[in-house]
Amino acid sequence: MHVHGQKIRRVISILGAATVAGALVTTVTSASAAPSSAATTTAFALKGSIPGAITTIQNGQTLTFAFTETNQSTVGAYEDLIITKATNVSVVGGPTCVIPSGFAINSDGFSCEPGFVKPGQHASIVITTTATGASGTYASVQVCLSNESTGATGPCKTLSAKTA
Repeated sequence: MHVHGQKIRRVISILGAATVAGALVTTVTSASAAPSSAATTTAFALKGSIPGAITTIQNGQTLTFAFTETNQSTVGAYEDLIITKATNVSVVGGPTCVIPSGFAINSDGFSCEPGFVKPGQHASIVITTTATGASGTYASVQVCLSNESTGATGPCKTLSAKTA
């Protein structure tokens, strides 16, 4: 009985070790098969311009700002363009939101929500303003990107022209 008990204990030890080894192999294999979060992180670039390359404007004149986001990652995302600051200007009407297809839609207040932006696609917000600042000040608009899924904000960009 004593020899038989030792054999059973050895078999149980071997089976236990095999079970642990199998679990470890499964865990390592699963981890290496899972996509890395770095590969699926969305990365958007934000560019902007003042059409006509205006650098100085008179008080009361119309000044337009255009900001474009480009999805530079391998996954799509819902990334909004938000006007976060307007200095020495008054926004005329609602900004125009241009979705990836090139179709212009109304913005949602001071937010352009272009929908799902696929890798390589871009969307824009076009803001028409009237310069209101005193001579020597700057008429400017700042736009930031905001990810609808994560709530992350940025990058941001500010454009400005001197008021004469």
